[in-house]
Amino acid sequence: MMTSNRIGGVLALAAVVITGFAFNVAAEDIPPEPDGRPGDAARPLKVFILAGQSNMQGSAHKRTFAAIGDDPKTAALLREILDQNGEPVECDNAWITYLTGGRDGDTVLQGKVKVGYGFDDDRIGPEYGFGIYMDKVLDEPILIIKTAWGGKSLAVDFRPPSAGPYEASATEKERGSVPATEKVGHYYREMMRFVRTTLKAAESIRKIVPGYDAEQGYELAGFVWFQGWNDMCNRHHIEQYTENMIHFISDVRKELDAPTMPFIVGILGVYGTDPDSREFDKWLPASTFRKAQFAAVEQYDEKAPARYRGNVIAVDSGPYYELELSDIYWKRRLTSNWKRRVKQGEMTPEKFKEECARYGFGNGELTEKEQGTWDRCASNAEYHYLGSGKTFVRFGKALAEAMLEMEKK
Repeated sequence: MMTSNRIGGVLALAAVVITGFAFNVAAEDIPPEPDGRPGDAARPLKVFILAGQSNMQGSAHKRTFAAIGDDPKTAALLREILDQNGEPVECDNAWITYLTGGRDGDTVLQGKVKVGYGFDDDRIGPEYGFGIYMDKVLDEPILIIKTAWGGKSLAVDFRPPSAGPYEASATEKERGSVPATEKVGHYYREMMRFVRTTLKAAESIRKIVPGYDAEQGYELAGFVWFQGWNDMCNRHHIEQYTENMIHFISDVRKELDAPTMPFIVGILGVYGTDPDSREFDKWLPASTFRKAQFAAVEQYDEKAPARYRGNVIAVDSGPYYELELSDIYWKRRLTSNWKRRVKQGEMTPEKFKEECARYGFGNGELTEKEQGTWDRCASNAEYHYLGSGKTFVRFGKALAEAMLEMEKK
């Protein structure tokens, strides 16, 4: 269990399930504020649901934020996320409640959006850039309900009800690794339970958003899904991903009685927008998986029940992946492995030099510039977007911008 000094502490996980939602009050019934805008009760709380696996949890350490200012194209963004003292900002009018899990079981964290809703107290996921931008643009108060667990698949762990029972592959049957029935869809059910528990009454919302009033009401303003690595690593899961994603979107809307709630599918972009052009990890079917994700969005209105169609888009994380940082990652990873093999007598020094020349790794050591870039920009492995604050903040903001564009339409 995570310690109680984390944002807002650890809350008990209730299991109340309800379907009712609060209604909004008409703007003309509320006295205006001094600035001429309607009072807070006229502006319902905007609720956004963010869900997925480890990259929705978030690996970017705050020490990597400074690198955002190194690039002229992103330097202005750094000023949006740091205060006058150079510390990461805390949102004024955006709150979050976050259900996640680890070795010690599930944990709930809550408070205003700030650093600390990622892997640990010093890390962020997409919620940080998302929350900061929403807080900047919207007058309404914002609540982010985030649920994320590492290493989970859509085919099994988040399997939606209408997708039906999981059909194991021949390999799973041969190896005796067929998922237990109770595990299929477990995290989908946990996600939905947490959303409902959070929104069940004014009192439950007020525990997170202190000034919330039942007369104010709330609006289910959007859902962001960001997941995929575990499905990508399983060909059997890739084959069914498009259909499972379509079922997932329509089931979520049905259970929340929000048939047209804006929905974003965050596209896996660990290898950028053109994974096949990369030199490393060629065995991973990244391009095939990305196509399955895009296909879910493209085919959704054709296959989903009529009542739940529309307002589904894809937002690609690929453009925000740092390819040059990835090259340094692979140089570190491969040369470290080769040095170990040389030391153990499994590789000759001559073969080491040959491999370094093959990949353009020079003498096998990071240059001073490469080491400096790595230390400043990265804080995790490639499958976690290298723990880059530049990646996670920009992608979070991109998700918010896309969500707001959907609202305008």
